[in-house]
Amino acid sequence: MLSNLLFILFILFSSFLPASGSKQEAAYALLKWKTSLINQHNPLLSSWSLNPTHINRTMSTAPCTWYGVHCNDHGDVIKLNLSTSRLNGTLKNFTFSSFTSLTHLELRQNDVFGSIPVEIFYLSKLVFLDLSSNRFSGTIPQEIGMIMKLETLSLHSNNLDGHIPASLRNLTNLINLRLDSNKLSGFIPPELGNLENLVKVNISVNVLTAHIPSGIGNLTKLSELYLFRNNLTGPIPLSLGNLSSLKTLYLYSNRLSGPIPDELGNMKNLIRLLLGRNQLTGPIPASFRNLSKLKILDVHENFLSGVIPPELGKLESLIQLAFSHNELTGQIPASIGNLSKLEQLYLNDNQSNGSIPKELGNLSSLVELILFINRLSGPIPDSLGNLIKLEQFTLHDNKLSGYFPKAILNCRKLIYLTLGNNSLVGHVPESVCKLRLLETLHLGNNWLTGNVPQCLGNFSHELRVLDLRLNRFHGSIPTTFLKQNNNLRSLNLNGNQLQGSIPETLINCRNLAVLDLGNNKLTGGFPHWIDTLPEMQVLVLRGNKLNGTLHTSNTKPLFQKLRILDLSSNEFTGLLPSNYFKNFKALMAMDRAAPGVLYMGGKFMYDDTVEIVVKGLRLELQKILVICTTIDLSVNRFEGEIPDTIGQLRALRFLNLSHNSLSGSIPTHLSNLVLLEHLDLSSNKIVGEIPVQLKSLTFLAFVNFSQNQLHGAIPEGGQFNTFGNSSFQGNNGLCGFPLTKNCGDDDETFSPTRGEDDDEDDNDSFFNGFSWESVVWGYGFGMFFFF
Repeated sequence: MLSNLLFILFILFSSFLPASGSKQEAAYALLKWKTSLINQHNPLLSSWSLNPTHINRTMSTAPCTWYGVHCNDHGDVIKLNLSTSRLNGTLKNFTFSSFTSLTHLELRQNDVFGSIPVEIFYLSKLVFLDLSSNRFSGTIPQEIGMIMKLETLSLHSNNLDGHIPASLRNLTNLINLRLDSNKLSGFIPPELGNLENLVKVNISVNVLTAHIPSGIGNLTKLSELYLFRNNLTGPIPLSLGNLSSLKTLYLYSNRLSGPIPDELGNMKNLIRLLLGRNQLTGPIPASFRNLSKLKILDVHENFLSGVIPPELGKLESLIQLAFSHNELTGQIPASIGNLSKLEQLYLNDNQSNGSIPKELGNLSSLVELILFINRLSGPIPDSLGNLIKLEQFTLHDNKLSGYFPKAILNCRKLIYLTLGNNSLVGHVPESVCKLRLLETLHLGNNWLTGNVPQCLGNFSHELRVLDLRLNRFHGSIPTTFLKQNNNLRSLNLNGNQLQGSIPETLINCRNLAVLDLGNNKLTGGFPHWIDTLPEMQVLVLRGNKLNGTLHTSNTKPLFQKLRILDLSSNEFTGLLPSNYFKNFKALMAMDRAAPGVLYMGGKFMYDDTVEIVVKGLRLELQKILVICTTIDLSVNRFEGEIPDTIGQLRALRFLNLSHNSLSGSIPTHLSNLVLLEHLDLSSNKIVGEIPVQLKSLTFLAFVNFSQNQLHGAIPEGGQFNTFGNSSFQGNNGLCGFPLTKNCGDDDETFSPTRGEDDDEDDNDSFFNGFSWESVVWGYGFGMFFFF
């Protein structure tokens, strides 16, 4: 290697040259370190070389003319700045003792790994040390505490572990300390409170525990304090109120408890205060009225109680106010309307009541108004139509009444408009279609009437969610769905009074994943074109008057991503569609969901909710689990045998084929459904024996074989020992536990069972069953904001 040869020649020539002091020694050291790097031919270090034929000439300038090397007038190396230089290697062969004049060492944003050598203490004149954004591991050496002149110590964004060394107490000149984004554990050394020159401290994103040292309150020059995303416990020290110079205080995402100290109101230079995601209790201090420079106040996701202090209306510099996910009560103060610079107001998930103050219409800079999940009542003020910059307006899950707020349609920049789960009445005006940037329109679960505006099918290329469920809409489904650039992902019209057929223009919605048209008065045949929609995961058509067969001549793969199919309570006839079942790829693969993906729809700030009715008991499951795989074809007129292809759906959890005219025997292939939890085949004409292979279904919590023509012994063992009489009644040929009819006996005799009152037990269970009367599906809305 040429660089190795140059280094060897340099060593040989140097034995015949007079010593040139620290400059020559530094050149040796840098060449030695360069040859140890994995990418020693890094073009940025091409100047790090010596010409063996002109050794005296090159020695007179080296290394002061090399890339990243800076010398003083005496030729001593004082700065080494190799940040973002694509270095790949370790510091194991870096001779620190050769750089005793060094004041700045900057290796930020490279690919240097391994430990920080203890020999770093040789850099006794170092003022600035930045090793951040590399792959350093191991502990921070105690010897760093020997570099007494250090003013900036930046080790963030590495893989360092262990404790913060107590020796840092010796760095009395330290101004800037950054140890964030590592794996440091233990406690924050209380000795940091003695470093009175500190201006910026960032120890966030580690695994630190214990209390915040009260001594930090002695750092009167401190301007920025970042301790977020650790495991810090205990109260916020009252002494932090002494930090009169502090501009930024980030303590969020810890386990801090107790009240927010009134003393924080003394930090009159504070600009950003983030205390969210802790376990803080008590009221929001009225002393915050003194924080006149505050721009961000975020205390979301705690256990704060009491009312929102009206005094906060004096903080005219506020840009963001986040009180969501607490236990705040009372009315929203009208004084909030004084915050003319406010852009984000998050008050969701509290217990605020009363009306929405009309004064909020004065917030001319507001972009996000998030008030969902409270107890707000009364009409939506027309004054909110003045918020022309508004992009997110979420009021769902309150007690609001009155008509659809036409004034809000002046807010042409709206992206999210969610008014669902309230008590709004009247028509939805056609002018809603002027909101051409809208991505989510959620008006579900109100008392809205009239026709669904036809323009809702083509007014916005951005629309992803249209939720109008559980209202009193009548007329037909819009037929105007966009042919191009159609981004509709979820369409929910469940629980209205819609009539007519399912419009074929829905085939334009190529991104449609959830289609819920259940519990209306739709007629016509099954829309066979719908099985070609490539993203379809949930299809609910239950509770209509649809008829005809489900069979199709389509030879292309059908419904490959489908997870929930609910066609129950219609008038479908003919054989079960075996050609569909063999294409349900998502129901065949048990582990196909991406890691960490639990619920559908999270990408679009919309979460689908499953609503079921079990024997008259209404149950709502917040959000649809990816693993909630279901086929419900009950209460129709299907006939013929249960196809063996169902046995290929190994990821299926709920199967309901009850109340049809199915015949033949129970396929033994159902034993392949290893995740099956609920199986309802009741009220058919099924014959033969219950396959003993079904005993192997260890997740099976409910079965219903009642009202068929089954005979023979009920399988013993496994989950079958937990089922009661009601699962098997109405089959005169069945015998054995839990029935009173013993196999081989003509007379019925009492045998001990658990099942004399198993109906009551069923009502107490979570899902209980999938009987013909049991399921009403709906999909609700959820929004989650993280700060």
